[in-house]
Amino acid sequence: MSEEEEELKRKALKALRLLLIETSALPGLKGWELKKHLGKDYLNVIKVASVEADRLGMKITIIPDDEAPKDFDRARFVLMTKEPLTESDYSRWLRIEEIASLGLILTEINLRGGSAPLEVVIRTLTEKLPRWRVNQIISKLERLGYIKEENGVLFKDWRSIVEIDETGFMKDIILYRREKG
Repeated sequence: MSEEEEELKRKALKALRLLLIETSALPGLKGWELKKHLGKDYLNVIKVASVEADRLGMKITIIPDDEAPKDFDRARFVLMTKEPLTESDYSRWLRIEEIASLGLILTEINLRGGSAPLEVVIRTLTEKLPRWRVNQIISKLERLGYIKEENGVLFKDWRSIVEIDETGFMKDIILYRREKG
C-alpha cells in the first residue's frame, strides 16, 4: 500500500470516529466540519470511509442542506446502520403510540405530496388519543427531528428521510390496506 493510500485510510478511520461521536443535538457532522478535520479532500476520504463502514454493517448518509442542496460543505453527514431499526431499537426513545402516530403522520404527508395540514393530522390522531397526548407526541417528534412544522403545515424532517425506508414503508401500508380491505 502506498503512503498516499495509507494516509487516505487513516483519514477514513478518523472520519468514522468523528461521525460516531455526537457533538451536538443532531448526529453526524456538517461537511465544513469534516473539511476542517480531514482536509479539503474530505469527500474522497468519505468515499473510503463508506467502504470501511459497509464492512461493519453501517453506511454514511448525506443529508443535503435545504437552502443549498448541492453544497456538500453545508450538507450533514451521518453514520447509521444499513439494516432498518426494529421496534426494540426504537423503544428506547419512542413509545408504541408515538411510533404509530409517526407512521400515520408520514402516511398523511406522503399521500398529500410532501406536506400535511397540522390540524388534519391532529384531528386524525385525536380519534384514538386525547388531544393533550397528540400535542405531546407531535412536539416530541419535532424535537427528535422526524417532522417539522412551518405555518401550520407538517413536513418530513431529516431523521425521517435518513432512518425510514420510504419505499418499504409505503409498500407495507398498501399491503396492510389490502389485507384489511
